[in-house]
Amino acid sequence: MARAIRIEENPPFPNHPLPVIYYPNALTDLLQKSESPESILDFFSENGYSNGWVNGIYDYHHFHSNTHEVLGCIAGQSTVQLGGPGKDEYAFNKGDVILIPAGVAHKLTGSTDDFKIVGAYPNGQQPDMQRGEASDYDAVQKRAYDTLVPATDPVTKYKGPVQEYWDL
Repeated sequence: MARAIRIEENPPFPNHPLPVIYYPNALTDLLQKSESPESILDFFSENGYSNGWVNGIYDYHHFHSNTHEVLGCIAGQSTVQLGGPGKDEYAFNKGDVILIPAGVAHKLTGSTDDFKIVGAYPNGQQPDMQRGEASDYDAVQKRAYDTLVPATDPVTKYKGPVQEYWDL
């Protein structure tokens, strides 16, 4: 069962009025069939999230002002801070998925040596990289808040948490 995590604005990190969506164990069945990162990349792509990659999460606060981002943990476990300095940390383990709205800061604060994720973006969007250093905070915040809600959910496609929690 997915859950919504609300993250308040924390300048210079705009965060977003839309909540982060956390899907515990959403990839567990797929990973039991194949631990290949390509199988998860294909799964996200079939659900409308492409321009994917395989790696980890940066260990500094960052966000994307022009796109939302889905992350699926395919190995290990970690702790991720959402919202910028002083904000809450969350466990992110093998099989879990998180959908991060544009503007929401995220940072790896700890992980096992085997931690690995797959990431992708709605409609294959090319993300920008923001570290909360922009001199035009208002413009960056507006761009993040104006990012369109994707037509599909990265895990369930048409009927799921995106439609439930992000249907404005």
